[in-house]
Amino acid sequence: MKFSRLLVSVLSLTLGFTSLAAQTTTAPAAAPALLPLSRVAWVNSNAFMAEEGGIKQLVRNMKELELEFSGTESELSLLNEKLRTLVGELQKLQGDAVANAVAIQDKQSQGLQLQRELQTKQQQAQAAFGQAQQTKQGPVFAAIGQALAAYAKDRQLSFIFDVAKLGDGVLAAQPELEVTQDFIATFNAANP
Repeated sequence: MKFSRLLVSVLSLTLGFTSLAAQTTTAPAAAPALLPLSRVAWVNSNAFMAEEGGIKQLVRNMKELELEFSGTESELSLLNEKLRTLVGELQKLQGDAVANAVAIQDKQSQGLQLQRELQTKQQQAQAAFGQAQQTKQGPVFAAIGQALAAYAKDRQLSFIFDVAKLGDGVLAAQPELEVTQDFIATFNAANP
């Protein structure tokens, strides 16, 4: 009797699974979508600023900025040198056994004031340089971006990677895929 119950249970389970399997229809597997063939190239935007072989507008703008801020750079160098001299004098006073505490305090006050002045002028110079750089080079960088897009379209490139911006993310790059110099030549010809 136990055997017949077991047999009936197995048969009913088998029939149940068979009827479920018959009701479940499997859809045919979808074919993978075919991707279009992609062409890839890379540039190194660090070369754009090279004096020899770089983008002429950027190089010219950088030289103008250097000339414009050369006076500020000289002033900061002079202040830095004054601060170094003052530090040397202070160390000499502190090493002297007969040093006057008032003279040491005076030199420390002068040093702190000079250091604050130097920091303020450095921050102002950095802000002014950043603003001038954005004003002069911003439009050129925008034109470079547009030119890179047009360059990619003309040469049917799907992607152009900038290895200078990817840094350590680039593990290997075939040299024959580099278009930096060709792009620079194309851009310079169109934008003298």
